[in-house]
Amino acid sequence: MTSSQSDEPASAPSEGADQPRATRKNLMLAASIESGGSRAPVRIRNLSETGAMLDGAALPGPGASLVLTRADIQVSASVVWCAGGRCGIRFDNVAASVDEWVTGKRAAVFAGQQGQARVDAIQSVVRSGAALPSEPATSTGTAISSGELERRIAEEIIYVQRLIDALGEELIEDPVMLQRHSRVLQNLDRASQVLEHLGRVLGEDDRVAAAQAVVMQDLRERLLRKANF
Repeated sequence: MTSSQSDEPASAPSEGADQPRATRKNLMLAASIESGGSRAPVRIRNLSETGAMLDGAALPGPGASLVLTRADIQVSASVVWCAGGRCGIRFDNVAASVDEWVTGKRAAVFAGQQGQARVDAIQSVVRSGAALPSEPATSTGTAISSGELERRIAEEIIYVQRLIDALGEELIEDPVMLQRHSRVLQNLDRASQVLEHLGRVLGEDDRVAAAQAVVMQDLRERLLRKANF
């Protein structure tokens, strides 16, 4: 569903009132922000190619710079307003289309065209008898050590745990959801706790000692059980 409503609450300052606002699409997408050296999960509540409104528990204040990431899509932005666990941000540049934000992946491009226009452009080249240009090589990035990779995996586990926490907090605010699915919500909370412990264990140099310090008895016993050979 698309909407032309502002991403600002009634009390927020205007974000360029003399300029027409890009149409926003209302949605709910998991993403993350990095600002001031910290990373936090957020939910994208509405979005256009030039800005978005975010939900989150740890949002930077107005004027702060941040980087918004969803899967393969990343863009730097500045915070325009922040109130009530939400903030409006303006992208520093047009990094992706709304559809790309939704999928989290870059759309294939040929001769600057996407979608059906891309297909038409390819067919036109083929019919002309010209050779199709080769696809650019996919960057594999700089090689990293196994220790650094393990540290990043630990960070990602903690990040997923925070996303689950954010989801749980959203669900328990609905009394009907709480009444109907209390057991599911308890399992969600337990999964969050397990992920938090696993992330901490994996992030320690002495993982055996870290596993021995896990307070969840059943998880500790599973981690430290005798190996079967």
